[in-house]
Amino acid sequence: MFSDVDGGFTKTRIPLKNIYETYPVSRSQAKRLCNRLENFMEVELDFAEIEEIGQGFAHQIFCVFQNDHPGIELIPVNMSTEVEKMIYHVKQSINSL
Repeated sequence: MFSDVDGGFTKTRIPLKNIYETYPVSRSQAKRLCNRLENFMEVELDFAEIEEIGQGFAHQIFCVFQNDHPGIELIPVNMSTEVEKMIYHVKQSINSL
């Protein structure tokens, strides 16, 4: 499921509820999360049980990291309405530039 035909790992799934005690807000939290993600082609970020995220956290992942690594597909799943709104908001801010 997480490897390609050559046997290398190209996909990963990160359940954020196992990483953060409260909702993640800062860029530094996002930077630590993104450390080594460049080793994958597809990253599933599981937001189950995460009700909110901060703007800095979302911007660092979905704008800064994504712009620096356009070949990596970030797939957010199990988002609450608030998480979905924040991700949409930061993505729109970069599109309006």
